[in-house]
Amino acid sequence: MKAYTKAKPLPADFIRALVLSRQQVQHPWTGDVAGLVEHLGALQLDAIQVITRAHHHQLFTRLPGYREAQLADAEQARQVFEYWSHAAAYLPMNHYRFARVRMDRIREGQKHWFEKNHRLCRFVLDRIRAEGPLTASDFVRAKGGWWTWSDEKKALEQLFHEGELMVSRREGFQKVFDLPERLLPSGVAVSTATEREYGEQLVRGFLRAHGVGRVEEMHYLRRPDKELVKSAVAAMLKSGELVPAGDELILAVDRKADVPTPRRMVRLLSPFDPVVLQRKRLKRLFDFEYQLECYVPEAKRRFGYFCLPILYRDRFVGVVDLKADRAAGVLRIKALHWREPPTSGLETGFSKALGDFARFHGLIAEPV
Repeated sequence: MKAYTKAKPLPADFIRALVLSRQQVQHPWTGDVAGLVEHLGALQLDAIQVITRAHHHQLFTRLPGYREAQLADAEQARQVFEYWSHAAAYLPMNHYRFARVRMDRIREGQKHWFEKNHRLCRFVLDRIRAEGPLTASDFVRAKGGWWTWSDEKKALEQLFHEGELMVSRREGFQKVFDLPERLLPSGVAVSTATEREYGEQLVRGFLRAHGVGRVEEMHYLRRPDKELVKSAVAAMLKSGELVPAGDELILAVDRKADVPTPRRMVRLLSPFDPVVLQRKRLKRLFDFEYQLECYVPEAKRRFGYFCLPILYRDRFVGVVDLKADRAAGVLRIKALHWREPPTSGLETGFSKALGDFARFHGLIAEPV
């Protein structure tokens, strides 16, 4: 995969503008939630809720006037479904056949988190078939939290990853499981994509959503898909659908794209936002080093527990550690770190972004 490294590189400012344009960060999405999820390819979920959950934060960033009920509505309309991408995520329903690739692998013995208990899987599946949608707590309550799951919850998760069960919705953050035949729309393709189709979809989908990328970024956290992605890239380079650009790859149609100039506005991104999720890529394309420090011991944190990257135009200019004080109705600034002293325009933009973010949560922003 070294043939494309000798090609003429693209200007750095063009790459940044293309990435932000494809990610709909500076020029918001004009369609609906389902269309945005399809464009992005996946909408990562996360259980951490210091301010709001990652999937809602990502949609807020890209959809003007977004409200959390819109995602639930898209799920109930069966326009999106929950499964596994590089992590737990909402996926577009018309990508179900691509998700089947991983489902089949798990069913055929690829291990996810734990060994399969065949007897218990049959038991929970039979109950859901007979009784309708159920949660893990309808079987037995686990003691001790997330990582001490009950055996029944493990069985439900195993069947979910195999595709024998789907998530109908969430109650709080608890999955409600049901049979796929009760949830899948009548027109959705349920046959498993071929490995070639799947590999090309991973490459094509990544570049449509991210503008440029490298092979390792296209199979990020997808170790079993590494060779499929490499084969797909080779085939798509040969066909001309992909072209090299320095050390990057880009869709041929985007090589001379008319990319809008990043706007003079501030965005507060989720730590799980696709723009910042791959930290090496973030450093390479935006010269920005970032770490989510909630997993770092408190004494070793540099900036704060749950810092949000601050994007201004096409640059990351700092991080802000925020906390939703629900009792007081205030979005509090625990810490604010600028990379360089901010201009008056940046300060104004930051105050507006902070106020908009606070109002999304029904809060008032603490004065900067």
